[in-house]
Amino acid sequence: MLCTRVRDIMISKNITIQQLADMANLPVETVKNIYYGKTNDPKVSTVLAIANAFQISVNCLMGQCQHTAEERNLLQYYRLCGVHGKSLIELTARHEATVSKNEREHTDKHKIPCLVPSGRVNHGFAYTDSEVIEVSTVKPNAYVAIKIVSNSYVPAYCKGDILLLEDRFPDHGERAVFVRDGIGYIRKFMEEDGKYILRCVAGHREDIVLKSLDVVECVGTCIGVSRE
Repeated sequence: MLCTRVRDIMISKNITIQQLADMANLPVETVKNIYYGKTNDPKVSTVLAIANAFQISVNCLMGQCQHTAEERNLLQYYRLCGVHGKSLIELTARHEATVSKNEREHTDKHKIPCLVPSGRVNHGFAYTDSEVIEVSTVKPNAYVAIKIVSNSYVPAYCKGDILLLEDRFPDHGERAVFVRDGIGYIRKFMEEDGKYILRCVAGHREDIVLKSLDVVECVGTCIGVSRE
């Protein structure tokens, strides 16, 4: 297998036995014995030197390369290119990979309803009066969103941020959207001293302290932020 692979690569690259010996810093006789299959068990250092000369891995040299035939051809063309050609190939490949990634992400996106509060947003917002639009997200668990329409939630969230919500009640310390008496609140859920605290995320509004969770409805728990 080794002699066949070495011969094939040498022929494809138009490399002579003497050239390979010089490239690998090996005696010509050593390379010649491998080329003609006279050496069945070459030293590891010899195999490594030849692989380095070919600029491939030892696995590829031994015929265990995981590349497809198409990928091997591309690698061969790449190695035959000069510095300018390699730079051009890398630039093109990077661009195409980015485009493909964006296309995959676009395909994976799904639309969810997004609440856009109307009027002033200070301590809370009029939940039932919110406009509903559609937004797209790649978050698979997001089922609804809230758009921040003012900077009242700075520094936690800024105007234009879209909070992506998962349909579950928050754990201690997580941020979520709650509704109480028709007013929506974006708060951090805390449990302290047997009480439930809906803590302001911006730090300059009053916390809501509850003895029971029956008086509030949880719209969802924040699992991400999408920025316009």
